[in-house]
Amino acid sequence: MGEIPKHIWENDNFLKKLKSAVEVERMSLDERLAYELSLSVERDWYACMEYRYEEGKQEGVEQGKLEGKLEGLYQTAINMKKRGIDLQTIVDCTGLTLEEVQKL
Repeated sequence: MGEIPKHIWENDNFLKKLKSAVEVERMSLDERLAYELSLSVERDWYACMEYRYEEGKQEGVEQGKLEGKLEGLYQTAINMKKRGIDLQTIVDCTGLTLEEVQKL
């Protein structure tokens, strides 16, 4: 790789992979084992982070749905109050507490 200008092989994915393969082939057995172990650790870490990201994303979606439903209930209660519907009926229809309805 020394004969190919650095700016060419650094920007070419195939040449990058070829360079990496050559470097791995030149390693001693101990170096190669250490290298493979580091790759394994990195892949495990990445898999854990990917799992946590997806888990967090799902939790965010679920939280957003709950907040949206609650906002819808509040808006329904507000509309019912504007129409003069008694508070206990609003509580019964929305599932909100009397205190929550009174605050709206």
